[in-house]
Amino acid sequence: RGIVVEHATDPVVQELILLMLDENCDQIKQHAAASRNHHAFVGGYLEHTLSVTRTALYLADKYAAYYTEMKPPLSKSLVIAGGVLHDIGKLHELEFKDEDWVYTAQGRLVGHILMGRDMVREAASRVESMDADTQLRIEHMVISHQNLPEWGSPIAPHTPEALLVHYADD
Repeated sequence: RGIVVEHATDPVVQELILLMLDENCDQIKQHAAASRNHHAFVGGYLEHTLSVTRTALYLADKYAAYYTEMKPPLSKSLVIAGGVLHDIGKLHELEFKDEDWVYTAQGRLVGHILMGRDMVREAASRVESMDADTQLRIEHMVISHQNLPEWGSPIAPHTPEALLVHYADD
């Protein structure tokens, strides 16, 4: 929780991240990141999320150092939020059943990207000082992290932060 999230210096973004981590703590520790292919084991979700977030933070530092005149400047807080929350919908997309990770009905019919966006929206509504632009940028990272429609994203990344999260996840 603190190792990576402490780098999110925007207090509103940090509040949202911590709220969602605290509310989903038990699932995050036990869940798989997929039913097959990658991190398809107990605890795989946490391992994948931490890896993506650390990689995105590394890329953010490199990007910010290279593009010093960028306006607005790259937000490491948003990059961390995207890394931590990009797959949060998987907590509802998959379930452990009959000794295997399988898709829930909601997972098959809606998918983790839209469920994740809905989870972010719901949690953000409880963060008193959350502004609409910050919330939109976090939602964008969740829905664009897979980049292409054939990979599940309805839209490609359109912000530097979303692009870094996509590449870290890829």
